[in-house]
Amino acid sequence: MSVFSSPESTPYFAIMLSSKLMLNDLTYRIMAEKTLELAKEQPGFLGAECGSGEMDLLVTYWSTRKAADAWLNHDMLRRILSIGENFWYEDYSLKLFEVMKDMRFKCSDQTVHASRFPRIETERGVLRILDESQAPLLYDYINQEKTFLAPWEPLRSEGYYSLETCMLRVREMRRDFLEDKGVVLCFLSPNEDRMLAYTNYSNIIRGVFQACNLGYSLRESEQGKGIMHEALKAGLEYLFKELHIDRIQASYMPRNARSAAVLKKLGFDKEGVARDYLKINGQWEDHILTALVLR
Repeated sequence: MSVFSSPESTPYFAIMLSSKLMLNDLTYRIMAEKTLELAKEQPGFLGAECGSGEMDLLVTYWSTRKAADAWLNHDMLRRILSIGENFWYEDYSLKLFEVMKDMRFKCSDQTVHASRFPRIETERGVLRILDESQAPLLYDYINQEKTFLAPWEPLRSEGYYSLETCMLRVREMRRDFLEDKGVVLCFLSPNEDRMLAYTNYSNIIRGVFQACNLGYSLRESEQGKGIMHEALKAGLEYLFKELHIDRIQASYMPRNARSAAVLKKLGFDKEGVARDYLKINGQWEDHILTALVLR
């Protein structure tokens, strides 16, 4: 989402929903997305901004006081808030503002701006955190590889495969990176029009541990080409040199020979076996535990 600055002259108007959540689940995030879509359909809508953390914020902007009041009192918005009182909200406030002044700055050096999120070029592709405009690449990847990946992943609901959920996932990827919780690096074709592989460095722990967990997947058509090794090698180098994470943990099912070979080639050492470790495709599965220690 971009920083909002009105193309119209001031004053214009804003409605801000600020909330503290008891539960931030997928259903809530879909509801929040639907609320924003509804606002966009209303007369006088100018734009929106949102943010999440300990407190969630959704700010919608309106060309006239009449349009802002109409949104503030919209039957569906009130209904959504009423439902939220029973399921998600610990506390919320809905406010109307008049914007009297609008000042804007935008960095002209795009290389500096882009450096906040990693973009790593390799021999055969680009490793990067997706932006919202690239959510369709994730959508195509998970749907086209649905059958192939199913034996190696948890059971998924149909909602998982929607473009809407992919958009939410991309937003979470970006938020988790900024909050130092995880790094999802998607491996794209050189012109960035197709997603080839997915790598997820999750559960980052700092302090005395400086570690994370690694998960990954690869398109069926790219198996056996060294693509997974290329993507992981570049990602591991970034995590070590730029994020100073020097213990990366990964696990695989004993029958997953390809995954075992990839990790061994990258220098991961076997550390043990975990019984009934993860529920994969509806069944609890043993996993081989490995780690790459760079200390």
